[in-house]
Amino acid sequence: MFMVCMTMIDNDEDKTIFKKLYDKYLNLMLYTAYNILGNQQDAEDAVSEAFLRIAKNFSKVEKTICPKTANQFVIIVRNVSIDIYRKNKKKKEIPFQDDLDLKTFDKTESSDLESALSNLNQNEKDILYMYYIYGRSTKDISKLFEISEDAVHKRIQRAKSHLKKILEAD
Repeated sequence: MFMVCMTMIDNDEDKTIFKKLYDKYLNLMLYTAYNILGNQQDAEDAVSEAFLRIAKNFSKVEKTICPKTANQFVIIVRNVSIDIYRKNKKKKEIPFQDDLDLKTFDKTESSDLESALSNLNQNEKDILYMYYIYGRSTKDISKLFEISEDAVHKRIQRAKSHLKKILEAD
């Protein structure tokens, strides 16, 4: 990430200044991001994004090590962290919460489940495999199938419902 930022800065003098600022404020920014996100990986992502934004707009940044610069950097990482927090919160809110009884699936033998899956149409199988077996996110699936994320949620819901009906019929 640091090297990507360095390529965004034009002259050598600014690169040297950026390196000093990076070294000086990295831990402060990580601390700030972690306090907002509560997750080390997300905090590191936030700091990386913040430094990318700083590098893009380096001509507007205070280039001395002082409280004003520290304030600028903390504000930038705080805003990025809040954006990440909101995105994570949205991901946790599933728009189509289905009422399927998970006990139906828990009590099912794997051979019965395989048989029931073979009775699904190919689109239903594909969406369930992508989501549950391969662990792909709904965002990834929506890109692969070229449909909206809402459509992915709905297709998963319908496929699970259809699978439940097949299992209950057997």
